Amino acid sequence: MAQIHQTAIIGNDVELADSVFVGPYCIIEDHVKIGGNTRLIAQCHIYSNTTIGAGNTIFPFATLGGPPNDVSYDPTQESYTRIGDDNIIREGCSIHRGAHPGTTTVVGSHCFLMGNSHMAHNTVIGDHVIMALGALAAGYVQIGDRAFISGNTCIHQFVRVGRYAMLSGGSAISMDLPPFMIGDGRNGGVRSFNKVALERAGYSKEDIRTIHKMYDIAFRRGLNMKNALEEIEITLPQIPEVKEFVEFVRSAKRGVLSGGSTRRA
Repeated sequence: MAQIHQTAIIGNDVELADSVFVGPYCIIEDHVKIGGNTRLIAQCHIYSNTTIGAGNTIFPFATLGGPPNDVSYDPTQESYTRIGDDNIIREGCSIHRGAHPGTTTVVGSHCFLMGNSHMAHNTVIGDHVIMALGALAAGYVQIGDRAFISGNTCIHQFVRVGRYAMLSGGSAISMDLPPFMIGDGRNGGVRSFNKVALERAGYSKEDIRTIHKMYDIAFRRGLNMKNALEEIEITLPQIPEVKEFVEFVRSAKRGVLSGGSTRRA
């Protein structure tokens, strides 16, 4: 049976797994489902139509599944929030539900969402993502697996951040940050590739060298991105990471960060 503090408020049609802990002054609204071994430490607010997986730890003043900051949002229509397993969600973190009927905001598993980070409506966050203190993702942002979003950063709506990418502290971007790359500044560009993350993930030295060469071609030789992608496809081993990078850039709708200038690539 779930352990629920006497000061907590629980709505209707709430499903709590037997090992859930609901601490003091938490509020869980209607139509919420929470998986086993998830802990709401205290003073959390879980809004309606939110699903939370197993093994999560949710700290005080986190608000999950709240109404979006979108003037077109109709509160009479249902939209959703889905959070995976084994996440750490720290103090003051906010995650908003989808803005339109039937849509969902999604957070994966094994993420670390630090204090006062924000995921707006219809964001899709992958697995093992770190959102540092004060990191802000606007509506419809997509963040790939194992990306690192540093503190006090801003990601414009509809922007994508690729897998294993890193956004440096204090940055603000309105163009896509490709996978495996490090973005810096106010659309300041791609300043390096994320070698440390790749090494920690167990990538081979040969694959890391290939990704390094890919970074050089795309962002350091002054080529336009069309020509850079053609050279990457002709000259580099077509490992999955190279194909992923090329597909990501070609599918960009907002452009991608360039090699250190503010122009669109």
